[in-house]
Amino acid sequence: MKFRVSCVQMEPKLGDKEYNLKKMESFFEKVMTDYPDTRLVVFPELCNTGYEGEPELFQTLAETLPDGESLVRMGELARKYHTHVIFGFAERDSVLSDVLYNSAAMIDEDGNVLGAYRKVHPFADEKRWCRAGCELPIFDTVLGIIGIQICWDTAFPEISRCYAIKGADLLVVSTNWENPYEIPGWTHESEVNPHAEDWDLMTAARAFDNTLHLVAANRIGGDGGTLTFFGRSKIIDPRGKTIASLDKEEEGIISAEIDTALTAQKRAEYYCFFKDRRPDVYGDIVKAY
Repeated sequence: MKFRVSCVQMEPKLGDKEYNLKKMESFFEKVMTDYPDTRLVVFPELCNTGYEGEPELFQTLAETLPDGESLVRMGELARKYHTHVIFGFAERDSVLSDVLYNSAAMIDEDGNVLGAYRKVHPFADEKRWCRAGCELPIFDTVLGIIGIQICWDTAFPEISRCYAIKGADLLVVSTNWENPYEIPGWTHESEVNPHAEDWDLMTAARAFDNTLHLVAANRIGGDGGTLTFFGRSKIIDPRGKTIASLDKEEEGIISAEIDTALTAQKRAEYYCFFKDRRPDVYGDIVKAY
């Protein structure tokens, strides 16, 4: 199936949900003005709260599915433009109200909240406020089956492979991938950013490994703490080739038409990873290290 997907690369303001939501709404409107045939809009991780906050901040700003403020407002835009949207937010468990997750919401073109993916691999200080997710949900939409992951999850090939085995047609990454902060000798002006190199390699590998398109939205800027973020949002084809990217540390939009039918075509040709798989000998991959 052919359709257009657009990624928003933005700088949220830590702790100011109203500011961030207005920016998200403005970007959503711009996407639909510049690329009116867009069928899926992807925003970064925790784009309505900022990233480097204290646990108390996330307890204050977390939302519960399906009626949280951000979910409702993004759903209204999705319905207005008949477009799907994925965005990162702090989720409060609907039963255990003190339990939070770093999540990404999936909203369909009618504005319905289909659910959320909860980050399976929280990173560093996130572990102070969020619990690790334990499921890999797939979202069956009119665009096909979508599998979502968040940031550090992309470093684990098992996540993308599980989605592929479940029948995903598209991988989506909502992320806050950061600049180096503990590497001696690296400065912001250095020619080579090792974290950006890692990011480029991993996103391309996850697409290639599974012969799937991968769409990734990263943020820029910082929250006044130790971290800054480099952007490099991208849309990648099933051979790991970049179709569109925004490699500058600036806000903006990337957009491209993708054809998910390429997956079946490529898998039937040279890229026969799934036909030639040997699950019977892969048992070690799920053993504790």
